[in-house]
Amino acid sequence: MKNKHILIVDDHSLFRTGMKMILTQVGEAAGISEADSIKEAFDFCESGVDVILLDIHMPGLNGIDGIKPIREKFAKVPIIVLSASSEMADMRKAKELGAAGFMNKASQAEEMVSSITRVLDGKTCFPDDLKTVDGEASRESLAGSLTPRQIEVLIYLCEGMSNKLIARELEMSENTVRVHVSAILSTLGAANRSEAILIAQREGITS
Repeated sequence: MKNKHILIVDDHSLFRTGMKMILTQVGEAAGISEADSIKEAFDFCESGVDVILLDIHMPGLNGIDGIKPIREKFAKVPIIVLSASSEMADMRKAKELGAAGFMNKASQAEEMVSSITRVLDGKTCFPDDLKTVDGEASRESLAGSLTPRQIEVLIYLCEGMSNKLIARELEMSENTVRVHVSAILSTLGAANRSEAILIAQREGITS
């Protein structure tokens, strides 16, 4: 975090003071700027800011609604949303709007510094709970896009069966199996059978 300048956007001066101490003493940040509103944050220049810590609840334009205008003003500066709670809906919304991370204000100092460092390194920092939920949603979305018959075919594909054997097991023509396989590849975005099998195993679609 050395040689980096951080902008804290939060309407609570006490929190900003505590955050400054963490960033300078633990994170050894080169510079800290403060703004008590999104409007005041616009007074700063993009070139002088490396990362923005944005409070989610503020008077006027709040943090979630402020992500879009801040991203327009600071196009190349990553944003980490700050919150006193870890509401899954808020985390997901922040991610959808382009935030690079979501950080609970109750986190330990070292954890905060580690999260900010990850974002400065070009990565993201969202709680594992969100990653798990999003992963489950992704699996449900893919599985829901396949018909029950296509899932049956996919299960046999994962067992290494040929179209001829699948047709025999499901009592259908090889041509029908080929149609199902083609639809499966298209739905999963796979280039071939092997890739479809890898996606199915990775996403747990057939388990």
